[in-house]
Order: sequence, then structure tokens, then C-alpha cells
Amino acid sequence: MLPGGMFVQGIFVTSDEDIFEDPNHFSKVKAILNYIYKLLNSNTYMYGNCSLSNERLVLHMSTNTKVLTCKSIEVGVNKSIIMKPVEWKFLSKAQQWQRLDCYYEFDEVYPVIVKKSGISVKQQFQQILEAAQKTIESSIMFIDGELRDGNENLEQLTKKKKTKNNPKVAQQEAPKTMHVSLFVPFENTLPETVEYLECDGSIHFSGVVSSSVFMCPKATVSEAIAAVKQDIVRSLASRFTMHCDALIDDNLLPEEKVCFNEPPRRVLVPVGSLYLCDYLFPGEAPAEALLSVRELLDLQITEADVICDVETPADTSEFDALDRDASSEELLATPQEASQFMYITGICFAMLVLLVSIIIHYYDSIAGVISKLLSRS
Repeated sequence: MLPGGMFVQGIFVTSDEDIFEDPNHFSKVKAILNYIYKLLNSNTYMYGNCSLSNERLVLHMSTNTKVLTCKSIEVGVNKSIIMKPVEWKFLSKAQQWQRLDCYYEFDEVYPVIVKKSGISVKQQFQQILEAAQKTIESSIMFIDGELRDGNENLEQLTKKKKTKNNPKVAQQEAPKTMHVSLFVPFENTLPETVEYLECDGSIHFSGVVSSSVFMCPKATVSEAIAAVKQDIVRSLASRFTMHCDALIDDNLLPEEKVCFNEPPRRVLVPVGSLYLCDYLFPGEAPAEALLSVRELLDLQITEADVICDVETPADTSEFDALDRDASSEELLATPQEASQFMYITGICFAMLVLLVSIIIHYYDSIAGVISKLLSRS
């Protein structure tokens, strides 16, 4: 439910004993960190990966002394675990997050190739997700219509927009939302070898995915680019998984020649100055999005607070037209039948021309003989 690029920094533990001194407690902490590490790396499309470091933080508070201790532990390695002390401090005021909004449009056609073992909707969606991830990673990101330097901080971008007349007022204002646009470079080169595949069908993947990412103002443009791209991929992976789990029939090629699939759409739930996201299936009310928030976070949020217009429901008018064409397809001749009909018609027309030419030829010969006989007589 967290939008943006996700990276789990560690865990927070409260106990009476010092978990760093007790070997039994410390072994449990290591097991938890290693389990989380393996789980998040099992599906990078769903959970993302914002950091190449294997270090995770353990923040411990003693319920007796109320003392907070933070240490880093390296996970995912077989060698001996080394704990390192970590310096940290509380902020004097609440953190102001920088929000970046992006709308990424999909309009692609993917082939469906059925092998001997068959193929399911989940397998095909996984192939679409892999192709979409490569396309998104190759795209170039513009912030507020401009190409920015990757090493520049988001805070520097907002400072450039301060008014010259009254900069103090601009400092007190919350950072405004930045609008992000992703452009896919056009490759004007053809491959040396072109492979032709016989397809059993095709999937027209069309729609707009909304993305709302919250970043620390000290974050760089490169980090923001990675978070926006990762959020789009994570959102696709989440709704694909939910859609496949809700399917009754996982067969990709049903008896109908045209099949319409509508994964759930994204909605946003405000929590303080941040947003959580959830997904609604067609026909579900905004109240469905509040169940997870109330169950997980024990927050009382009304149905009116849910932002449902970030993504609109799918337009089925084009699908209805395709469905009507498919239903009337049986009344029309197949391409093979049409070619056979044209072939037979051509032969008949040629025979007719030949017959007429023979009649005209013999008619001219008979007419010449009759004229000679009349002239002699």
C-alpha cells in the first residue's frame, strides 16, 4: 500500500531485555531480518529494490529505561554477523515530503504464443510486466517539463521557483507538487535478423497508470526517477496479482474470440501529509479501500476522504464494438473461403470469354462462306 519506490530499512523492537546482549533474542532478530531480505528479493517487480546495500537497521527501545539504541546488521551473507553502531537523532519539526505525480499511458499489442504445455493469464501478464519494465527503465524523465541533472536535489528545484520579492513567504510554504513525464526513446534502427513467429492471438494492453511518489527534499533527481519508475512497475505487479487471484478460469484463450480483462484501478487514501494506495475492482465502492487501512493501521478515515479519480474506470465501448464484430464473424466468409470463391469466379469468367470468342470467330467464318455462295449465284 506504500506508493513510490519501496526499501525496508530495518525493524523496530521493544523489549525489557537488551536484544543486542542476549544471544537468543539477537538470533531471532537476525532470522527476522534475513526472512524479510529473502522475501523482498523474491519478487523485485512487486517489492522493488532501492538500495544495493545489504545493511539493515535495528532500532531497539528498552521498556524499562526508555533508551533507544540503533545498530546496523548485514543480512544475506553466510559470514559472521557484525553489528555497527548507528548515529541518529530526532528532527525538531515534522518532515515536509516532496510529492511527484506522473501519469504513464500504455498502448501496446503483445503476441500470445501457446506452447504444448499451454499458457495462462498469469504467465502472459508476467511477460507483459517484463516487457513493460524494460520500456519504463529505458524512458527519460522530465520534471515540470524540463530535463534535470541527476545529482541535483529536489529541494534545489523548489528553491529555484521561489519568488524574488518575498522569499521568506516562499520558505514557509509547503513544497508544491512536481509533475513528471516519461518519454520512451525511439529506436531508429532495425535488427540485423528479424524473427517471424506464428501467434495464436494477441493482447491489446491499453490504459493509464497513475503514480504519486513522496520523496525526502534532500533526495536527488536520480533517486526520484528510480522511485517513480519503480512505483509504476510495482503498481502493475500488484494489480496483475490481484486480478489473476480473482479469476475463475485462468485459460488465456477462451471459447470467445474476444475477451476483455479489467484489472483493479488505483485509489489513494490520505494519511496525514502522505498517501497510501489501494485497488478497487469494477463495481466496488470506495468503502472497500478503507478496510485495509482500518485493519492494519487502526485509522478512522471516512469514505469521502478516499481519492477515486486518479484513475478512471475502463471504457468498454471499443470492446463492445469488437464483441459485435466477433459475433457476426460467423456470417462472413473466412479468408480461405473467400480466396476459393474468387478463384472459381475467375475460371468461370475466363471460360465465358473463351466461349464468346469462339462463337464470334466461327460466326465470321460462316458469314464469309454464305456471302461467297450468294455472290456466285
